[in-house]
Amino acid sequence: MTWEQMLSAVQALGEASLRMRQPGDWYVEQPRVDKKERGSSVIGSAYGNGSTPEAAVRDHWWTLTDLKPNEIIVIDSLRATRRHVRWNGFMWVDEPVRREVHA
Repeated sequence: MTWEQMLSAVQALGEASLRMRQPGDWYVEQPRVDKKERGSSVIGSAYGNGSTPEAAVRDHWWTLTDLKPNEIIVIDSLRATRRHVRWNGFMWVDEPVRREVHA
C-alpha cells in the first residue's frame, strides 16, 4: 500500500489528522482511536511520528496494524459506540467487545 492508501484506511476508524510540530517533525493524531491489551483496563494512545508526512503515516499504520496477539484497537472507548477492531490484511474487522465488570 502507498502511504496515502494507509492514511485513507485509518480514516475509516475515525478522523485522523496529519500535523507538523516543526519542520522535520510530523505526527498523525487520531483522538478516538486507541490501543489496549486484552484483559487490561489501561488504554493507550495510538499515533505515529516521523520526519516526513509519509514516515509519520507509515509509523501510525504499523502502530495500528502490527499488533501482538493480545492487543486490540479500541474506537470510542468511553462511548456507547465503542468498538474493538483489527486489520485482517484487507480491511478492519470487528472483534467482540467483552464488557468487563469491576467490583
